[in-house]
Amino acid sequence: MKMKRKRFSYQYFFHIMGILFAILLLIFMIFSLVKPDRSFSEKENRVLSSRPGFDLSQIASGNYETQYETYVNDQFPLRDLWVTIKAATDRVLGKTDGNGVYLGKSGYLMEDFTPPSKEQLDRTLNAMTAFASNHPDLKQYVLIAPNAVNILKDKLPASAPVKDQNQYLDAVRDAVTAQGVTFIDVRDTLTSHKDDGIYYHTDHHWTTQGAYFAFLQAAGAMDLDSSSIPYDKLPVTTHFQGTLSAKSGFRSNETDEIDVFLPRNEDTPASVVNYVSQQKKSASFYSTEQLDTRDKYAMFFGGNFPQIKISTATESERTLLVLKDSYANCFVPFLAPYYRTIIMIDPRYYYGDLEELMEVENIQEVLYLYNANTFFSDTSLELALTPQQGA
Repeated sequence: MKMKRKRFSYQYFFHIMGILFAILLLIFMIFSLVKPDRSFSEKENRVLSSRPGFDLSQIASGNYETQYETYVNDQFPLRDLWVTIKAATDRVLGKTDGNGVYLGKSGYLMEDFTPPSKEQLDRTLNAMTAFASNHPDLKQYVLIAPNAVNILKDKLPASAPVKDQNQYLDAVRDAVTAQGVTFIDVRDTLTSHKDDGIYYHTDHHWTTQGAYFAFLQAAGAMDLDSSSIPYDKLPVTTHFQGTLSAKSGFRSNETDEIDVFLPRNEDTPASVVNYVSQQKKSASFYSTEQLDTRDKYAMFFGGNFPQIKISTATESERTLLVLKDSYANCFVPFLAPYYRTIIMIDPRYYYGDLEELMEVENIQEVLYLYNANTFFSDTSLELALTPQQGA
């Protein structure tokens, strides 16, 4: 009798659990159907996948299933909450990585490095060297900033399977210097200052302090007198929580400080920032209204734009083209006082004719300014450097 009652209670329990699980799935399914898709995640600071269009050729190739899986992951109900819960569970279980982010020592989160394929790297380097060959009259510089996973590797969890960035940076150095381009190698400089707050703890960017150390080295290579303009470092917020925290769910209660470096001398030439596509101008490098948003790093120039033109009332007649990613946004203000004109182009968003732009703006120097993770994963630079048909 007791055995029958026990068996009945187990059956009843599993029956109830099955019904509850089915109800939960039904609730999630209905919620997924009725809730509007999000186009952008402020927490992760990235565009979210939209529902893929139904296409028989995509289904046959298997791409539709991959796209739909990405869409479901991005649009999953209460996604941000589940990411945080998963990260907390991983920490309890002793896991030190999540979603491509390592939980490092001293409070650092570090983005993993994914090496490029040989074919992809060759295409980018061939485009850069061909561009250099086609413009021997231009002074050209390359500054690829190593990421925290490289410079702060002593902060990584034990036995973290991180690929070495240095062999790929060396390949870039060798390829461009063979074509007469100056490679500004900031690895030793950043390593010597690795304990001076050169990377954020919760974000993938270098700090303004890290950018300034790199600028001091770049100034020597670019024939700029960096000693002529002293700076004061001022904090503008202590509540910055970066994308690595959002992406991984780790250190969700911790924040970083963002600093700006302001010229100490009142006679430092002023600049006008022209956002070309947006048809607006500003007298400042900083969009302080961004400090009221989650993406506080976007206070530098307001974020990333296809083309920004900086005009400075300086005696210099030098003009510079900067091909860049977001690492350049806190670096370029240090360059502005030394150039009459700086054109910032982000190839990820720019679709104009680069050759025509250079001719119109009388460009004399070119600086490639990227972080290593973006440089080795992005393919837009090759497209930007390739002359347009009919040009």
